[in-house]
Amino acid sequence: MIKFLNLFPSFLLTGCFSIGSIFLSLSSVQAQDAVDIPVIQGTPAQTYTPGAWQPVARINPNQPVTVTILNQTGYNLETGLTTGKTNTQIAPSGSYTINNVPKNSHIVINSITRAAVLDYRIDVQDNVVNVTIKTAAGVAGDNAINIQDTGAIYIY
Repeated sequence: MIKFLNLFPSFLLTGCFSIGSIFLSLSSVQAQDAVDIPVIQGTPAQTYTPGAWQPVARINPNQPVTVTILNQTGYNLETGLTTGKTNTQIAPSGSYTINNVPKNSHIVINSITRAAVLDYRIDVQDNVVNVTIKTAAGVAGDNAINIQDTGAIYIY
């Protein structure tokens, strides 16, 4: 293999135009070497792989699903399904159980009296999803649980 000295760097030409004018910009960018990414056909997906947007837990989508929410925040919470069920209040140290939760559901949980940052902890045993709600530090917290028809559970 012969390697040549790169005397001319790569350039990126960008532009836009509107009625009566054209703007062009020429800038140099560093060329990136190609990276070989292996593609494996026919292998099943794993439950969790490092990276963003991974499920926090899984249920068996072929069996009924029960969700129990335990409020450990010290605040009154409100919860409801986005599939049309009415909202329910959960007192501090209280709990609420939703039976036969439909797949592709979002369960929203919010503080009623003040803007609390919430932290959801999920534990699944025999298709019972136990959600423990605590307060957390910071400015952004958890707002919803999504149970997908594949059985994957996500927290948003």
